[in-house]
Amino acid sequence: MQQDYRKLSLDMQRRAAEMARVIQRDVPAYIAVAWERMKDANFSAQGFVRGGSAAPRWDKRKKETPRTSGKRILHSTGTLQASVHFTPGAGQVRAWVDLGKVPYARIHNEGGRVSQYVRPFSRRLVSPNRNTGSVGKPSRRGHPVAGFFRRATYPRRQYLGISPDIFVSAHKDIAYAIRRALNSH
Repeated sequence: MQQDYRKLSLDMQRRAAEMARVIQRDVPAYIAVAWERMKDANFSAQGFVRGGSAAPRWDKRKKETPRTSGKRILHSTGTLQASVHFTPGAGQVRAWVDLGKVPYARIHNEGGRVSQYVRPFSRRLVSPNRNTGSVGKPSRRGHPVAGFFRRATYPRRQYLGISPDIFVSAHKDIAYAIRRALNSH
Protein backbone atom coordinates (compact mmCIF):
# COMPACT_ATOMS: atom_id res chain seq x y z
CA MET A 1 0.00 0.00 0.00
CA GLN A 2 2.85 2.38 0.89
CA GLN A 3 4.41 1.66 -2.51
CA ASP A 4 1.24 2.74 -4.35
CA TYR A 5 1.10 6.07 -2.54
CA ARG A 6 4.76 6.69 -3.26
CA LYS A 7 4.24 5.90 -6.96
CA LEU A 8 1.19 8.15 -7.06
CA SER A 9 3.10 10.95 -5.34
CA LEU A 10 6.04 10.66 -7.74
CA ASP A 11 3.69 10.57 -10.72
CA MET A 12 1.85 13.68 -9.49
CA GLN A 13 5.16 15.51 -8.93
CA ARG A 14 6.33 14.59 -12.41
CA ARG A 15 3.07 15.76 -13.98
CA ALA A 16 3.18 19.02 -11.97
CA ALA A 17 6.73 19.64 -13.21
CA GLU A 18 5.62 18.90 -16.77
CA MET A 19 2.68 21.34 -16.40
CA ALA A 20 5.03 24.03 -15.05
CA ARG A 21 7.29 23.50 -18.05
CA VAL A 22 4.34 23.76 -20.44
CA ILE A 23 3.12 26.96 -18.80
CA GLN A 24 6.57 28.57 -18.61
CA ARG A 25 7.97 27.52 -21.98
CA ASP A 26 5.36 26.20 -24.41
CA VAL A 27 2.41 28.56 -23.81
CA PRO A 28 4.47 31.72 -24.54
CA ALA A 29 5.77 30.08 -27.73
CA TYR A 30 2.22 29.29 -28.90
CA ILE A 31 1.08 32.84 -28.11
CA ALA A 32 4.10 34.30 -29.96
CA VAL A 33 3.23 32.26 -33.06
CA ALA A 34 -0.43 33.35 -32.85
CA TRP A 35 0.63 36.98 -32.41
CA GLU A 36 2.88 36.72 -35.47
CA ARG A 37 -0.04 35.38 -37.53
CA MET A 38 -2.25 38.19 -36.21
CA LYS A 39 0.34 40.82 -37.20
CA ASP A 40 0.47 39.40 -40.73
CA ALA A 41 -3.35 39.36 -40.84
CA ASN A 42 -3.41 43.03 -39.78
CA PHE A 43 -1.11 44.00 -42.64
CA SER A 44 -3.08 41.89 -45.14
CA ALA A 45 -6.46 43.26 -44.02
CA GLN A 46 -5.08 46.82 -43.78
CA GLY A 47 -6.62 47.25 -40.33
CA PHE A 48 -6.43 45.92 -36.78
CA VAL A 49 -8.26 42.58 -36.72
CA ARG A 50 -10.72 42.09 -33.86
CA GLY A 51 -13.36 39.39 -33.89
CA GLY A 52 -12.19 38.10 -37.25
CA SER A 53 -12.61 41.36 -39.18
CA ALA A 54 -10.58 44.53 -39.62
CA ALA A 55 -12.98 47.26 -38.57
CA PRO A 56 -12.24 50.10 -38.80
CA ARG A 57 -9.76 49.81 -41.63
CA TRP A 58 -6.69 52.01 -41.85
CA ASP A 59 -7.12 55.50 -43.29
CA LYS A 60 -6.34 55.81 -46.98
CA ARG A 61 -3.32 57.74 -48.23
CA LYS A 62 -3.88 61.45 -48.75
CA LYS A 63 -1.93 61.44 -52.00
CA GLU A 64 -1.86 58.47 -54.34
CA THR A 65 1.00 58.30 -56.80
CA PRO A 66 1.41 55.94 -59.75
CA ARG A 67 3.85 53.98 -57.57
CA THR A 68 1.40 53.59 -54.66
CA SER A 69 -1.89 53.38 -56.55
CA GLY A 70 -3.67 50.10 -55.85
CA LYS A 71 -0.97 48.93 -53.42
CA ARG A 72 -1.46 47.95 -49.79
CA ILE A 73 -0.99 50.62 -47.14
CA LEU A 74 2.20 50.38 -45.01
CA HIS A 75 3.66 47.72 -47.28
CA SER A 76 5.99 49.50 -49.72
CA THR A 77 9.02 47.19 -49.32
CA GLY A 78 7.71 45.04 -46.46
CA THR A 79 10.43 46.30 -44.11
CA LEU A 80 7.99 47.51 -41.46
CA GLN A 81 6.11 44.21 -41.38
CA ALA A 82 9.33 42.19 -41.32
CA SER A 83 10.84 44.26 -38.49
CA VAL A 84 8.11 43.36 -35.96
CA HIS A 85 9.26 40.43 -33.80
CA PHE A 86 7.75 38.36 -31.00
CA THR A 87 10.10 36.66 -28.56
CA PRO A 88 8.74 34.07 -26.12
CA GLY A 89 10.38 34.05 -22.71
CA ALA A 90 9.81 32.44 -19.33
CA GLY A 91 6.07 32.89 -18.87
CA GLN A 92 5.85 35.95 -21.13
CA VAL A 93 5.96 37.12 -24.75
CA ARG A 94 7.87 40.23 -25.74
CA ALA A 95 6.78 42.18 -28.83
CA TRP A 96 9.44 44.47 -30.25
CA VAL A 97 10.36 46.39 -33.37
CA ASP A 98 13.88 46.98 -34.62
CA LEU A 99 13.84 50.80 -34.47
CA GLY A 100 17.30 50.91 -36.03
CA LYS A 101 15.81 49.65 -39.29
CA VAL A 102 12.42 51.37 -39.06
CA PRO A 103 12.45 54.44 -36.79
CA TYR A 104 8.97 55.34 -38.05
CA ALA A 105 7.31 52.16 -36.71
CA ARG A 106 5.91 53.73 -33.54
CA ILE A 107 4.36 56.74 -35.28
CA HIS A 108 2.61 54.48 -37.81
CA ASN A 109 1.21 52.24 -35.05
CA GLU A 110 0.09 55.00 -32.68
CA GLY A 111 -0.38 57.95 -35.03
CA GLY A 112 0.66 61.50 -34.23
CA ARG A 113 2.68 64.43 -35.44
CA VAL A 114 6.38 64.32 -36.35
CA SER A 115 8.92 67.01 -37.14
CA GLN A 116 11.83 66.30 -39.43
CA TYR A 117 14.74 68.68 -39.87
CA VAL A 118 15.80 69.17 -43.48
CA ARG A 119 19.42 70.27 -43.71
CA PRO A 120 20.40 73.27 -45.82
CA PHE A 121 21.22 72.38 -49.41
CA SER A 122 21.81 73.99 -52.77
CA ARG A 123 19.16 73.63 -55.44
CA ARG A 124 20.91 73.34 -58.79
CA LEU A 125 19.26 74.53 -61.94
CA VAL A 126 20.18 73.02 -65.29
CA SER A 127 19.57 74.12 -68.84
CA PRO A 128 16.03 73.84 -70.22
CA ASN A 129 17.11 71.01 -72.59
CA ARG A 130 17.59 68.47 -69.78
CA ASN A 131 14.55 66.43 -70.89
CA THR A 132 15.87 65.94 -74.41
CA GLY A 133 19.09 64.41 -73.19
CA SER A 134 21.33 67.12 -74.60
CA VAL A 135 24.36 67.92 -72.54
CA GLY A 136 24.51 71.49 -71.42
CA LYS A 137 26.01 73.53 -68.70
CA PRO A 138 23.78 74.71 -65.90
CA SER A 139 22.09 77.94 -66.91
CA ARG A 140 23.02 79.44 -63.56
CA ARG A 141 24.46 78.34 -60.32
CA GLY A 142 22.17 76.81 -57.78
CA HIS A 143 20.59 78.88 -55.11
CA PRO A 144 20.83 77.93 -51.45
CA VAL A 145 17.84 76.63 -49.56
CA ALA A 146 17.87 77.27 -45.82
CA GLY A 147 17.34 74.42 -43.39
CA PHE A 148 13.78 74.00 -42.18
CA PHE A 149 11.48 71.70 -40.23
CA ARG A 150 9.02 69.55 -42.14
CA ARG A 151 5.98 68.63 -40.07
CA ALA A 152 3.67 65.75 -40.90
CA THR A 153 0.65 64.24 -39.18
CA TYR A 154 0.22 60.47 -39.46
CA PRO A 155 -3.10 58.73 -38.76
CA ARG A 156 -3.18 55.80 -36.37
CA ARG A 157 -2.70 52.58 -38.33
CA GLN A 158 -2.44 50.02 -35.56
CA TYR A 159 -0.77 46.77 -36.53
CA LEU A 160 0.69 45.80 -33.16
CA GLY A 161 -1.41 45.31 -30.04
CA ILE A 162 -3.32 42.85 -27.90
CA SER A 163 -6.37 41.32 -29.55
CA PRO A 164 -8.63 38.60 -28.12
CA ASP A 165 -8.19 36.79 -31.44
CA ILE A 166 -4.59 36.01 -30.45
CA PHE A 167 -5.73 33.89 -27.52
CA VAL A 168 -8.53 32.26 -29.52
CA SER A 169 -5.96 31.28 -32.14
CA ALA A 170 -3.49 29.93 -29.55
CA HIS A 171 -6.14 28.17 -27.44
CA LYS A 172 -6.22 24.97 -29.51
CA ASP A 173 -2.44 24.52 -29.38
CA ILE A 174 -2.30 25.31 -25.65
CA ALA A 175 -5.13 22.88 -24.84
CA TYR A 176 -3.35 20.15 -26.80
CA ALA A 177 -0.06 20.79 -24.96
CA ILE A 178 -1.79 20.64 -21.57
CA ARG A 179 -3.64 17.41 -22.45
CA ARG A 180 -0.37 15.88 -23.66
CA ALA A 181 1.37 16.88 -20.41
CA LEU A 182 -1.38 15.42 -18.23
CA ASN A 183 -1.67 12.17 -20.19
CA SER A 184 2.04 11.45 -20.57
CA HIS A 185 3.35 8.38 -18.77
